[in-house]
Amino acid sequence: MITEAFVGLLGAFAGVAITIYMHFFGLRWLAHSVQLREPAVRHPLLVVLFVIFALHTLEVLVFAAILVLIEVTGFGDLQGLTTGGAGWLVDHFYFSIASYTTLGLGDIVPHGAIRMVTGVEALTGLVLVTWSASFTYLMMERLWMDRLPTITETEIESELDAEKR
Repeated sequence: MITEAFVGLLGAFAGVAITIYMHFFGLRWLAHSVQLREPAVRHPLLVVLFVIFALHTLEVLVFAAILVLIEVTGFGDLQGLTTGGAGWLVDHFYFSIASYTTLGLGDIVPHGAIRMVTGVEALTGLVLVTWSASFTYLMMERLWMDRLPTITETEIESELDAEKR
């Protein structure tokens, strides 16, 4: 007999594995795609930010799909949903965003196996958002430093000598 705890752990593990792989390969592709010397686009950092935002949206959708799958199979549910039909899926996406970003509003309450997935989703979201912030900083540093004029030691020395006079 399959228990709610097993389904929760399985769903949480699947969500973590899928989203970490998505994030890793997405950032890897992005790092190789953004040309550092001769950018194909005028503002490559904007491309970095939009792709990272799209990655996070897809990762939230992965967890939302896991929540829907658990609820449909009867191993857990979300109480406090306000809409039915297609709005039901939107509510799962909304709850997943609140969990992924660790916002945790409290208007929808998870039960059963969904509780485990929700907790792990919050931890995963925190890790992936900070990973994205670090990646963005490194890309910004590379992109902007490559475009700053280089100053040689002799130029610095001549400026210091001029200030002393």
